Amino acid sequence: MVDAKTKFNIIIVGAGILGVSIAFWLSELYDTSVALVEKEDGVAKHTSSRNTGVIHRPFYLNPKKKRVFALSAQKSYFLWEKFASQFGLPWSPHGTIEVAIDDSSLPTLEQYRGWSIENGMVEGKDFEILDSQGVKKLEPEVSCSGAIHSKTDTSVDYGEFSRSLFELAKKNGVQFIGGARVDKIQQKQTKDGLELVTSAGKLECELLINAAGGGALDIAHRLGLAKQYTDLHFRGEYWYVDEPFASKISRNIYSIARFKEFPFLDPHFVVRVNGKREIGPNAVLVSGPGAYKGLSESSPQFVEKIFERPMMPKLKLFTNTRFLSLLWNEWQSSISKKAMCARVKQFIPNINVSMLNERGLAGVRTTLIDGNGFVPEALFVEDSQSFHILNYGSPGATGSPAFSAYVVKRLDEGGHFGGLKRKDGNSRPHDSLWNFEDAVQGF
Repeated sequence: MVDAKTKFNIIIVGAGILGVSIAFWLSELYDTSVALVEKEDGVAKHTSSRNTGVIHRPFYLNPKKKRVFALSAQKSYFLWEKFASQFGLPWSPHGTIEVAIDDSSLPTLEQYRGWSIENGMVEGKDFEILDSQGVKKLEPEVSCSGAIHSKTDTSVDYGEFSRSLFELAKKNGVQFIGGARVDKIQQKQTKDGLELVTSAGKLECELLINAAGGGALDIAHRLGLAKQYTDLHFRGEYWYVDEPFASKISRNIYSIARFKEFPFLDPHFVVRVNGKREIGPNAVLVSGPGAYKGLSESSPQFVEKIFERPMMPKLKLFTNTRFLSLLWNEWQSSISKKAMCARVKQFIPNINVSMLNERGLAGVRTTLIDGNGFVPEALFVEDSQSFHILNYGSPGATGSPAFSAYVVKRLDEGGHFGGLKRKDGNSRPHDSLWNFEDAVQGF
């Protein structure tokens, strides 16, 4: 139960890498009371620790349609690099090769070349376009028609990043309230804030920031916001690749997505920061953000998800024959490691099922849908007392330092901070690590 302070200027719901990053910036920039509220007993217990651990450079992000994500990724690479160096965190720049499996995908590589340059990457230094023989010289086990080589993609442990950044926020005065599932949100009787009824007790705030990831839409719905949206949850599963074959490949190998209108990732080969290699993921439809095994965390959750409103976006999607076909293929690669292996053999022909004897760590991605299908962008939904970050997907962990700074900038410009006093540059404890003005420049 909550036994310390229960009234705060700002409450952030969700202690993943995004919530922690926002808490850091708020406590760094303002004289304010901030609470980080989390249903688990620590930070980064879910998606922030259940991902590939790759810091992605923005070679594949459309600089116009994905401008904020592309800019966040480009800026955050250097912020994370400095962070890892200062705190002695593992930093392994293996690089990524994204392959065109056949000639039909080669035009995408030229598109990526243009996007890379527009996003601030330097050809030759940061990336290069390779033909099939060029790929073979770098990775003899990989077969394809061509590829883009992002040379500085880096393997890290985002869970460790989150925990280390939280320690800085904690030193700045942020209070962590764990084991606090949010059950109800209501306006205070005085109309000057919100009251949160949680499993750990009641909390009050002037401003609520919703960074709850897979649970963010549910929280927005409780306040009557974003009612036109619903969400779907997809579990991504991996298999470890056994040695000695695993170490024959030294870089991440991705393949260009075939069906960009759906959130189904074509499988890839990932080099973890600990040196282990994995293949995956699939995208298995499940009923909740914590369903790491089976269809759901509980039977009631499964039933609630089926009848969750609004119904129309889901009904429309589930009459799409291509979507249903892809959904079945994803289930096949969950049930059968042979099916998963067959997908990877398209670009790593010598891999075989006998090398896959242990499952990797599963994670769940949440995607919003509306009457038009899958929502491709992150969304901000707000009212005078709350700000909700919805659909914050990949490469979310990569871009979180700069993206969270952008969120704080938006909140400030939108008048959400009222009379909060801003710290000057000399009183920011970690300004020499990450400078806010530099982080938000260009947004």
